[in-house]
Amino acid sequence: MNLDFLTIDVGTILFTLINTLLIFLAFKFILFKRVDAILAKRAQEVSNTYSAADSALADANADKEKYAEAMAGAKDEAAQIVSRAEKKAQREGDAILESARREAMATREKASIETEREKAQARTELQEEIGDLAVELAQKIMEREISKEDHARLIDEFLTDVREDNKA
Repeated sequence: MNLDFLTIDVGTILFTLINTLLIFLAFKFILFKRVDAILAKRAQEVSNTYSAADSALADANADKEKYAEAMAGAKDEAAQIVSRAEKKAQREGDAILESARREAMATREKASIETEREKAQARTELQEEIGDLAVELAQKIMEREISKEDHARLIDEFLTDVREDNKA
């Protein structure tokens, strides 16, 4: 039996080692540099993406704070506007009430003056009527001679006429 295929040949081992070393070096200088460059490029892109995302998040947070401040300012401004409107409405309401009070006082004074004038006019008319009745009574008395009973009756008639005129 020939067992030559089981023998160890140093030359073959050396040749195989050198070939393996050459293939490894060729891969290292040719293939691994490109792969390392691609991996470094991808790592840089990922890093840039994370940086951009962090920057966008910071900008969003800053915008959110600005928005919150603007909303708080808008709420304060709205509260001030409402407060000013309420104060203005209160002042206008007070002015309207005061104007109405003045008008009511003026109307009341006019009515009081008118009432006094009408009372005075009524007194004057009543005095004139009483005077006319007194003259009429005097004429009746003069036209005839009257007795005590007639005189009392005429005075009673006169007083009754005056009372009726006052009631009217």
